[in-house]
Amino acid sequence: MLFLLLVVKLDAFLSILITTFAVGLFNGMNIIDILDSLLNGIGDTMGKIILILTFGTMLGKLIEESGAAYTIIYRLIEIFGL
Repeated sequence: MLFLLLVVKLDAFLSILITTFAVGLFNGMNIIDILDSLLNGIGDTMGKIILILTFGTMLGKLIEESGAAYTIIYRLIEIFGL
């Protein structure tokens, strides 16, 4: 994976996918089992964080629409300077 990231300059997600397939093949898994394992792993991870991402996005949009984001930014600039 490091070779794909650092030398080939491949995207991190694609590097993880390729590495997953390579490790699965080296361990003697067939392609269907590799795909099932990969989809289960991605599905479990997304199932755990999707609510956090959704609520974070909604909160960010509310802060932006209300103008609170600008207030926070200007206050931080007053405190720390530019």
